[in-house]
Amino acid sequence: MNNKRETGGAMEWLVKKSHYVKKRACHVLVLCDSGGSLKMIAEANSMILLSPGDILSPLQDAQYCINREKHQTLKIVDARCYSCDEWQRLTRKPS
Repeated sequence: MNNKRETGGAMEWLVKKSHYVKKRACHVLVLCDSGGSLKMIAEANSMILLSPGDILSPLQDAQYCINREKHQTLKIVDARCYSCDEWQRLTRKPS
């Protein structure tokens, strides 16, 4: 399956990891492009639980539909290059 489909100059992202941070009411995601060469950590607002393997297709204004279902959307509120340390920092349980 090709998860990098051109949609008006923007690409789709494949969810590799997903973690819901209850304290901040947001999802922390590891996303990658189809070749796996570009890996990002994104924080997103969504009422829908995301799972590894989900595909995010761009809409507009940092909104994406989930698995090409236009009625299931999320909004990316922050994104950065992936690092293992950053993923652990964002997903660790508070002590």
